[in-house]
Amino acid sequence: MPFFDGYELIRYAVDADAEDRLFLRWSIWYQSQMGFAEFKTTLGAPRYQDQVDADVRTAEEILKDVKAIVG
Repeated sequence: MPFFDGYELIRYAVDADAEDRLFLRWSIWYQSQMGFAEFKTTLGAPRYQDQVDADVRTAEEILKDVKAIVG
């Protein structure tokens, strides 16, 4: 499998797992108080994609940091 296809598959699995966990949490405690969509927005549910795209350094900057670490 190509790398990017595997990455997309893993990202989808992590997002689906987080969604399932939120749904279980909502169904046990908050179902009578609010809808699931409202619960997700109130909670500000993070997504895996937000965590992955946090590093915006260029390749040159990353290599410079690696050289500083390695020596």
